[in-house]
Amino acid sequence: MNRLGHQAAAQATWLGVCTFERLVVDTPLTWQHVLAGAIVASSMCADDWSPDADQGGYMAKIIPGGHRGPTHMPELVAAVLFLLGRVAGQDLDWFVAAAAAAWGSHLFVDFFWGGIPFGIATLAGNKKRIGFKLDTGGPAEEVVTTGLTCIAIPLAYIALGGPLPVQVPLT
Repeated sequence: MNRLGHQAAAQATWLGVCTFERLVVDTPLTWQHVLAGAIVASSMCADDWSPDADQGGYMAKIIPGGHRGPTHMPELVAAVLFLLGRVAGQDLDWFVAAAAAAWGSHLFVDFFWGGIPFGIATLAGNKKRIGFKLDTGGPAEEVVTTGLTCIAIPLAYIALGGPLPVQVPLT
């Protein structure tokens, strides 16, 4: 999937987390956290701060395995997010959640557009991938990107505190 698709997936995922926080959790995120998290999710879903750091630039020279190698392993991404959460502390939990939305959505859509590495064996040189092989830039990607963008609009409205027409208790 291309950068625009990754950004649409990251935004829809992050805003879904924020909407959940507003509707279900007793302490929803502030509008500042929602906005800052959207910026974090957009900037960490593709390129140097994403699993695609293995595609080009300085990081590609030091990361073994080429594109969709170890940086696309769900186990490694989960471990990095866990360590980030331990280091960041309670005050930056929104940052870790935004990074998780960016990286998790990245791996999720890559599962459909070319596959992701097959487990920890990737570190030993295994090149097998699990997933599908939809065409990057093809019609399916355009439909998914447009759909995710359309979903993100009402999620942003709710996450930022817009009044809901009907209050439905979720408990």
